[in-house]
Amino acid sequence: MFRINRERDLYSPELEKYKSEIGEPTHYGEALTIVGHPFAEPIQNQDLLNLALSLGLDESKVDAVKRAITATGFTTRYFSNLPGREVDIPRALERVTEIGSILLAKTLKAKGWEDGFDLFLDTSAFLPTTINKAILHKMGISENSVTSRSYRYACAGAVGAFIDCLSDPSLHDARIVIGALEPLSLLLDKNQFLSPETITFPSIFGDANTFMAFEPSKFVLDTKKIVVQPDGGVIQLKSMYDFDEFSSSRVPIPNYYEFPNHGDEIFNFSSEGAFLKIPTPDNGSAVYMDGMATGFFFGDKTTKVITELVDEWGNKNLLNQLKGKNIIMHPASKPVVDRIAKLLYRNPNRYLDKPELPFLMDKAGYSNGSSATTLNRWRYMIENKLLDQHQPMLWIAPGIGSAIAGAIGWINP
Repeated sequence: MFRINRERDLYSPELEKYKSEIGEPTHYGEALTIVGHPFAEPIQNQDLLNLALSLGLDESKVDAVKRAITATGFTTRYFSNLPGREVDIPRALERVTEIGSILLAKTLKAKGWEDGFDLFLDTSAFLPTTINKAILHKMGISENSVTSRSYRYACAGAVGAFIDCLSDPSLHDARIVIGALEPLSLLLDKNQFLSPETITFPSIFGDANTFMAFEPSKFVLDTKKIVVQPDGGVIQLKSMYDFDEFSSSRVPIPNYYEFPNHGDEIFNFSSEGAFLKIPTPDNGSAVYMDGMATGFFFGDKTTKVITELVDEWGNKNLLNQLKGKNIIMHPASKPVVDRIAKLLYRNPNRYLDKPELPFLMDKAGYSNGSSATTLNRWRYMIENKLLDQHQPMLWIAPGIGSAIAGAIGWINP
């Protein structure tokens, strides 16, 4: 048993205003508990356009920018940082640590684990791995009482960590918390708001912080795979972790990992966690994205992983059978989801009878929050009765770099 700091003592004055907004935890029976909040301000589509105009968007481009924003499918994203402000990195990391400690405290309380838990996995697109132990320290939890690891698969991080936990026999009865911490508005830049081509990034991405507590014994995976392969730099990102730092402590890689196109050269799997080498922009900016190339790469490659999982599972009619339920996916954007649906429909095996998959994030009121997105979608599905425990579940999440994590299995709530 250990004593943790009380949640009410973890709020800084700046975060206090969000305290009443966090809401109740989401439970799916005894199988899992999800807690989250962006700790940032909502930016609707019109707000985003107004922000672009205030930053110097030419009036002649307004209609094209408006169409580009709408095309992403997202209606709300959350920013804790606005372009034009100088980012105080030490304070930003301290803020993330505060958020992580608040959500971990709420998660443990909601799950009834205030007497202890076993494994804490933090996931993020770019944060340093020091965040993990900093959260435990702020909580008053000894590093010796909880095992901690970090996953840096970007958008695939939470699902990849989840699959790895369920696949490790030594963790079958463990108490596990995955914490997805994604302050993506730190990557915003004024130039992203000045054209229909570049507005795509702030239209799609925003802050998200979501934690999930679970025990692997409540789940069964029938088939799974994590595919790591270079994406050609369709999205480039300046990360705060050192990929090469973890090459000296490598551990055996599970046999369900696949590495086409020399994917093993951009991947480290170590005792500290799992890491991708994501290309860094060569122009000095924090992030670069080729919207069209991103859509095609992740649409095509994710579809391939889905069809392989379904084929291995043995029922090509699975997606039609689910009728939109139980598809716990990372919806990178509506064009990506729509492309996946079209390719599944066009496939000779006709994995879908109609070229349609539920996007949901417009209804949920969240944008792409990297690794937190799948957890936010999962939470929305639980709250809106879009899970059927009598049917198999499909988990699928593509992440830049790239890693695509997927599995088919069951939940016993």
